[in-house]
Amino acid sequence: MQVKIITLKFDPLHGGFNDEIIHAFTKDKEVISIKDYFFFKNDTPYLTFVIQYAWIPSNTRPERFQAGQEDWRRLLNEADLGLFDLLRNWRLTRSKKEGAPPYILFSNAQLAHIVKARPQVLSDLAKIEGVGQAKIDKYGSEILEITKINLDIPPSNV
Repeated sequence: MQVKIITLKFDPLHGGFNDEIIHAFTKDKEVISIKDYFFFKNDTPYLTFVIQYAWIPSNTRPERFQAGQEDWRRLLNEADLGLFDLLRNWRLTRSKKEGAPPYILFSNAQLAHIVKARPQVLSDLAKIEGVGQAKIDKYGSEILEITKINLDIPPSNV
């Protein structure tokens, strides 16, 4: 078992933390555990990840690594970015209120799936992977408020 420490600085231009380095690092490794630490330094938010991992021999990698992990950016097209940004801004604001990292509320992939689905009722949210009843109870009405406002923007077909 090995350990890697990665610290991400909040990127105000994108309204979040660019976690591509985490995905790139873990793509060919078996992650045993990830612990995250959220902190401020000079009024700037940071996330530090402590990743315990083991190397995966190339001939025994799980299928999800061989096929490549889903990249949430591929789910979206230009027409989807406005709603996606609204949801990310909501997530950031809400996560600051709760004192939790934004990805704890919803991952970028979950937000992208919400954009594609344009849920209008709570049961639509339940169809999105990783969105369980607890998230629906806690955040569902706020998410629906955002997606309903954007009804005039049709979902894209990718």
